Amino acid sequence: MAVKSKKDYSILIVSSSEQFNTISKKALPPGRFAVTEIRKSASMAKRELLERHYDIVLINAPLPDELGVDFAMDVFNRYSCGIIIAIPGEICDSITERLIDYGIVTVAKPSRSIALSRAIRLLLAMQERISVAEKKITKLEDKMEELRIVSRAKLVLVEKKGMTEEDAQKYILKQAMDRGITKRAVAEDILDN
Repeated sequence: MAVKSKKDYSILIVSSSEQFNTISKKALPPGRFAVTEIRKSASMAKRELLERHYDIVLINAPLPDELGVDFAMDVFNRYSCGIIIAIPGEICDSITERLIDYGIVTVAKPSRSIALSRAIRLLLAMQERISVAEKKITKLEDKMEELRIVSRAKLVLVEKKGMTEEDAQKYILKQAMDRGITKRAVAEDILDN
């Protein structure tokens, strides 16, 4: 069963081989990528990554200016994107052992379109899960901040207005309902005055 996603992804293909670039483009799940850029070397790709964020970086090793493994590690350390590196079959096992603990996906070359497609789909699924987790974390952080602000406002009402903590809570809740705004907005008004 295919997972339907509304998110448009972006991919940076780092490869000097037109044949690999053609195979890579065919391996992309239809309708999932809004941006597909190709750079022929690690140095060109580094400049591109300074300009915009990519969800996936696909590296065809070796590159004209380096093997590509150091570049993959650099991308891992600097950016939050999925990384796939296509490595010649004779060295793939040793490179995989070096990169696997970093979550960098390796694919042996010569690559078939199906192998690349599976690796890309795997990274997309992981990106979706990370995105959901990040949204939950942001929501919890916002809720915690709201609780801190409301607590500070209640403390101000207790100290300056002589209310009990329970009365301060009721006051903030009533003001929010009467004015049609959030408890946080009421608390911020109390703190600003």
